[in-house]
This record gives sequence, structure tokens and C-alpha cells, in this order.
Amino acid sequence: MSRWTTLVDPAWFSADPRPADDVGLAVQWLGTAGFRVLSRGHHVWLDPHLSRHPLGELAFSKVSPRVDRVAAEVDVAHAVAVGHSHFDHALDAPAVARLHAARVYGSSDTLNWCRGYGVPEDQLVELRGEGESFVEGPFALRAVRSEHSPLFAGRVPLPGRIDRVLSGPAHYTRWRVGLTLGLHLQCAGGSVYHLGSANLVDAELAGVQADVLLCCTIGRQSVPEFTRRAVAALRPKFVVPCHWDPFWTPIDAPPRQIPSNDLAGFLSEVAACPNAPQVRVVPIRGWVVVKV
Repeated sequence: MSRWTTLVDPAWFSADPRPADDVGLAVQWLGTAGFRVLSRGHHVWLDPHLSRHPLGELAFSKVSPRVDRVAAEVDVAHAVAVGHSHFDHALDAPAVARLHAARVYGSSDTLNWCRGYGVPEDQLVELRGEGESFVEGPFALRAVRSEHSPLFAGRVPLPGRIDRVLSGPAHYTRWRVGLTLGLHLQCAGGSVYHLGSANLVDAELAGVQADVLLCCTIGRQSVPEFTRRAVAALRPKFVVPCHWDPFWTPIDAPPRQIPSNDLAGFLSEVAACPNAPQVRVVPIRGWVVVKV
């Protein structure tokens, strides 16, 4: 078996049936760091990456959202929130916004891409991670200052900002990391914290708690004690690992890991935490219904 076909043990998977629209709180994994968060008929999409261009296109071509793929996956959307502006987090956000007239919550970097894609200004809400909070349907949405993990030779990939309007198609390297944020959503049914890169700023999480931690796993080995620190800070009841799948493969491809990822190691790290939360590894499109 080649290092590009690191299969995921099917025994790890556990998913609930798709809930009724009026559920108190549920989350659906979309692949990469993408999720849908649902409460009382309100759908918020986090870092949706549905285009999933193959490696050859990413390396040698300019890319833009594959609107047909986005439309096939996103049936209803009231808002999109983006944690940082790499292409595999931000690329499809403006397509969701334009298809469904949804608001986009993101840093100025993300919003400059949305502007270049033609999203109207009245649908754009800037996140700075300075304690601001927004009401989005049944949710209170708060952005928390965070960090991106240093993936390559101790460095964050594609550093820098998107400091002017970005129009596509463009090479994937045009989507710089920008400001990195954790996304905290609270509603009557519980709370969710989206950690789209495997790093954090401990001091920024003081006073933040989440029933569900949506946790990036790729790159965590480069951040000392990442898993323990994240679980200790947020005290979740459930952890849903994400960003372990190859984001350049079709969404319906057999489940496998990015070659450098170690999902089994992550599961062991969570289990070793004091008051260890339950881990739910879900397949792409799989749901977790939250009962707290």
C-alpha cells in the first residue's frame, strides 16, 4: 500500500442519522475542516471546502469554486463563517453566499476574496477576534484569536494577508493564511468550537467552553501538547476530528488520511486526557446530534 492510500479503519466511524430540521444542535462533517452546524432550522456552514480540485489542477492551473459541486452539497445556508483564508477553507465561501444569499463572517482577508467573487457588501461581516459577538439566528457567534500550525519546516504555509480584493480564477497560493480564528457558536441546544488548524493561543480561550470541539488533526505533531491543551481549555463533551482526509480527492472517494496524519494517535491522545471526552469519527456527510 502506498503512502498515498492510508486507509481509515471503518470501525472508528460513528454517525447519527440526519436529524430533523428543528433539532436543538447537530453538526455535519463535510470533509477537510468543513462543517454544517444546525439548530432550529438555521444552517451555518464553517470552512466549507467542496470543490476539492485534484493535485494536478492545484499545481498547474488557476482555480475557482466549482459551483455545481457546491450547489449539490449545500441545500440551504443562512450563513458561512471562515476561520482562516487558505484556499481549502475560504475558496467556496463566496459561492455558498451567492447561491443562498447567506452572510459571510470572516477576516478582512476572507472578505477581500468574497468581494472579488461578487458577494454584496451587505452580506459581509468582518471578524477580528477582539471579543466581538454576533447574533446569527439562534446562535451567538464569536471569533477567537488563534494560530495556524507550522506544517513545513517549522513554518506556517502561505503566510501573509490578502490585503486587497482577490478575483479568481487564481493559483491556490494567492489564498494567504490571513488572520487565524477559532469559531465559537452557542445556542440553546449547546455550544460548538471550530478549531480549523491544529494550534491555539491558550490565553485567548480563557472563559470559553464548548460542548463539541471540531478539531483539526493535521499538523498537530508540530505543536507541543496540542491535543491535551485544546481539550483542557475547552472542556468538551464530544470531539469530532477533521482535516485528516486528502482535500484533493473527490468527496465520495473511499476514506483515507493525508499521508502525514495520524488519526489513531490523535484518538489515543484524547483518551489520555483527564475527564476524556467522547470522540466521534464521522464519515464525510456524517452527522453528530448533540445532547447535553
